Amino acid sequence: MSALNRLYETYGEQAAFFLVYIREAHPTDSTRPDRQIRIEDPETEAERQEVAQSCASDLGLKMPILIDNIDNATEQAYSAHPDRLFLINEEQHIAYRGGQGPRGFKPDELEKALQELLGAGD
Repeated sequence: MSALNRLYETYGEQAAFFLVYIREAHPTDSTRPDRQIRIEDPETEAERQEVAQSCASDLGLKMPILIDNIDNATEQAYSAHPDRLFLINEEQHIAYRGGQGPRGFKPDELEKALQELLGAGD
């Protein structure tokens, strides 16, 4: 996550950055639990908020966190599961949509799209 923190620190004055915490990819109570992360799938928005704050703290994230509702409306609207990078332009359209994580999670591609959108080098 250091790459995301670097982007936030570099471009945070020119663009709004948010981590949107969506449903757990591999909670312990799923059919595909993660062996290293011991988190049950939150059943309430308060539980999800607690898990999101813990996650951000554990990962050392510096950007603000938004939390998807327990109905997963944001995740469903953006097909963001398990994780994905997005860049939204001023017209509220998707200017960059990264591939599904973890293999498609490429902050360097996001930075190039951000530089293009901001007109860097013009």
